[in-house]
Amino acid sequence: MPRTTIFRSKTWLTLALVGAAAGPLSAAVAQASAKPTTYKVKPGDTLFSIARQLLGDQSLWVQLYRLNTDVIDDPAHIVPGQILKISGAADMKAVAGPVHRGLAARGMGTPKADKPAAERPVQTPAPKPEAQPEMTLPTPQPTRPAVVVEPADEQSPTVPDSTFTRRRGMDARAALRTYREQPYRPLRRGEFFAAGYLSEGDKLPFGQLLGTVTPQQIRNLSERSSATLFTTVAVAPPAGASYAVGDSLLIVQTFPGPEGYGDIVIPTGVARVTGVNGKEALATVVGVFGAIRSGQLTIPAEKFVDGGTVRAQPVEKGIVGAVLSQRETRELKHPQNYLFIDKGKRDGVARGDVFEVRRDPAPRVGGSSTVDELMAVLQVVHVRERSATVKVINVVSPDISPGTRVVQVGKLPN
Repeated sequence: MPRTTIFRSKTWLTLALVGAAAGPLSAAVAQASAKPTTYKVKPGDTLFSIARQLLGDQSLWVQLYRLNTDVIDDPAHIVPGQILKISGAADMKAVAGPVHRGLAARGMGTPKADKPAAERPVQTPAPKPEAQPEMTLPTPQPTRPAVVVEPADEQSPTVPDSTFTRRRGMDARAALRTYREQPYRPLRRGEFFAAGYLSEGDKLPFGQLLGTVTPQQIRNLSERSSATLFTTVAVAPPAGASYAVGDSLLIVQTFPGPEGYGDIVIPTGVARVTGVNGKEALATVVGVFGAIRSGQLTIPAEKFVDGGTVRAQPVEKGIVGAVLSQRETRELKHPQNYLFIDKGKRDGVARGDVFEVRRDPAPRVGGSSTVDELMAVLQVVHVRERSATVKVINVVSPDISPGTRVVQVGKLPN
């Protein structure tokens, strides 16, 4: 009778099953290990990640780039949907050429490999490649702020941004709107107080600016101080006089004037009295025309009468006078300069009158004779008994010297 042997060990059963399945499994592994010849770029892919995934070594991204230079313009930016050739990339020698070096210098070199160095394929030194131009990556540009474009009118829709569209905040007319919409005035308050005048030899009731007050106590005066707008100052009225709360004072300084016309009085500011303490008073600076310093003089400000919006009317055979002097020493005159003329209230001159400066005909040595021509246009801003202060509002010839003829050509209606 034959002998029968029964294997009861589970180990032998397992080995038998593995052996039976070895044939189909080897075929599947072989099929899975076959590498594709092309690859379609997906969002988020880079040459590094594709080389690591398909070639097993991310340092082969350079070879992958060289295989696909007909598709890839910039190795740092590949586009989803591009079809890349894969076959043959692993057989190319990994050489750190100019492209590699240029990207590495900008922080885009080959990342550190995931595999240990011992597992990497051995690469033989490659011959020096031909010189290639370095790839220059575009410099990141700041995000351009959105530009608000206004339509040309209410019927026109908003148009795309272009060179010829009107942009908000770039209209010069809007920037000058405040200036253009100022109402016309033949004479403005600030011009009247800042103009100055000739004392004409009169003894004027000058007080004195004692200094700034900080805090608002007269005893805390600074010996050398200057005042600015809204500074509190202490003032002393002239002997035998006093100031009252609400009085407006002109802060001035004086200089020698033309012969026979006294001193030149030049305002530096306006102050309003806010309190009285015996013979001294406190005042707040409400207007500044120049440097206000301790020791300057004070005098009650004249009353200003607004001329409304009337305009000067032409005058035939107007008053004829001459330039006495200028307020400041300037060889050449320009608009907003102040001059003094030898005609005043007794001659019928009033604020707002318009004069022309005319050049007298005369022969010249070594040149042609001068003719009667316009040199400048003046406006009267302050009038005294025998003189007037005029502001230069237009200049044709700036060489206006004392003695130059002036002719009244306009006068404000009464």
